[in-house]
Amino acid sequence: MSVTQPQSQRIRILREEVSRKIAAGEVIDRPHSIVRELLDNAIDSGASSIDVFLDAGGLSRVRVVDDGEGMSREDLEVCWKAHATSKIESEDDLLRVSTLGFRGEALSSIAVCSRLSIVSSPAADQPAHKLEVLGGALQGLSACQGRKGTVVDVGELFYNFPARKKFLRSASAESSLCRTVFTDRAVAHPTVAFRLFTDGESKISLPPAEHLDRVALSYSHMIDGRMLMKSSSDGKGFAVDLIAGQPELRRRDRKLIQIFVNRRRVSEYSLMQAVEHGFAGFMPGGWYPVAFVFVEIDPGLVDFNIHPAKKEVRFQTLADVHAAVVRAVRAGLGAPSQSAAPERSWASEGNGGSSPAQAFAHMAQTLPFGPREGAPAQPREADSGVRFLGQVFGVFLVFEVSDRLLILDQHAAHERIIFDRLGARAPRMQEMLFAVSFDVSSEESSRLEEGREELEGLGIAINRTGPGSYEITAIADDYRPLREDVLVELVRGVGLGEWRASLRATAACRLAIKEGEVVDPVTARELCAQALRLPVPRCPHGRPIWHELSEEKLRSLVDRPPKAAGR
Repeated sequence: MSVTQPQSQRIRILREEVSRKIAAGEVIDRPHSIVRELLDNAIDSGASSIDVFLDAGGLSRVRVVDDGEGMSREDLEVCWKAHATSKIESEDDLLRVSTLGFRGEALSSIAVCSRLSIVSSPAADQPAHKLEVLGGALQGLSACQGRKGTVVDVGELFYNFPARKKFLRSASAESSLCRTVFTDRAVAHPTVAFRLFTDGESKISLPPAEHLDRVALSYSHMIDGRMLMKSSSDGKGFAVDLIAGQPELRRRDRKLIQIFVNRRRVSEYSLMQAVEHGFAGFMPGGWYPVAFVFVEIDPGLVDFNIHPAKKEVRFQTLADVHAAVVRAVRAGLGAPSQSAAPERSWASEGNGGSSPAQAFAHMAQTLPFGPREGAPAQPREADSGVRFLGQVFGVFLVFEVSDRLLILDQHAAHERIIFDRLGARAPRMQEMLFAVSFDVSSEESSRLEEGREELEGLGIAINRTGPGSYEITAIADDYRPLREDVLVELVRGVGLGEWRASLRATAACRLAIKEGEVVDPVTARELCAQALRLPVPRCPHGRPIWHELSEEKLRSLVDRPPKAAGR
């Protein structure tokens, strides 16, 4: 295939109409870009109600109606021209931008590539005016009937950009992109009413609401709003509000980990990682949480002026914001981790008897639990209110307490108990009779030298014996049951990601009761007692360690009537 070369390579200044089209293409690339820019302007106008109308997914028409502060005739005369804005006046203003739109390019870019009509009035007692622009050329400006606010009508998109128009997608695909932009703005501004109409049909109606309720309603087709929680954190010059799902509300993708900074949806992977880090230990591998992070920060501490669509942001104090997001996640998880515990559900359903925590409290020993650490004790008299029913499928321990059936995962429960124990006390180190030698790469050697002190704090002491050679010289009592190859595996992971938690989790997994191991009744009761006292009732990998069924639920499963009172 031959490529025609330009006749001249000389540098020239582009004609104004060409440069304007190029600039417009950077801001407006498809219908959802128009929706984004017009919604930003409507929100900045102080609107309390915004309606969006799409025809053919915005390919034929996009219409946005708001009741905010409208424009006078003088404003309409210049609003569609390049670099026209009411948001900034000097370079210093760029450092304090708090509005969504500020570049002065939106209406100008839309006007260049479409048929643009704007009807606006600044107040109910002032006249409205209508502006019409086609392909960047003024068609008319005159008085007309209208109400306070602004109506922007965009049609014939890219009629004069055939090369761009042929790359637009189907009406349904473009409509979906517009809906995403609409939802992003609605989620970030819960006090504003939003409505979306597609081809004359009402699709979404969101009245003003509390922030959590707005998120729940906006994504009601994807999540159960009853499983959302709210928490917050702050730092110097910023505050973080978090609306997130309980760990059971999880996904196979990161689509519902969303970051908003000063009410703008942004792409900030570091803060998405902060969310995942906060959920570590609550979320099974391969699953991702549902979380909406709203950061309100001093405009002087961020810069949005690095992307035409303002999708990216540069922080002066990213590490501080990252840490605050982790704190907010952890603070929020305090509620579900407690509400998921059976003792809470016992009380919440009006049971008059003792909770599982109370029933088992007397059984919890002060020494750490472990089936390999001593012979089982004999049953105590106070155990009579708790019935251990047996072991099922070699992994589940079943208990009856009052009117509840408790099913405990023996491996997951013991794993979490050990995991918490490894991080809760100073290790008692003891030198090994025979040191365990192993070889490492230069990269591993560097990581081991950097993490040697922290590794010893976790209960494993190492010594460098030569270039690329190390040995494990002492370990805490907790690690003694582990095989030598497992110890080496733990050490090799030092410095990789969240290696401290990973080391504890791997060790706990190897030390815990395995699936298929027989558990005697007294050991089972002790395991259950300590499991119910855990602050986080999940294994280190995020799986729940128990499940409960009420007598009422069991009766309903077999179509039995509720138990009569007094029986």
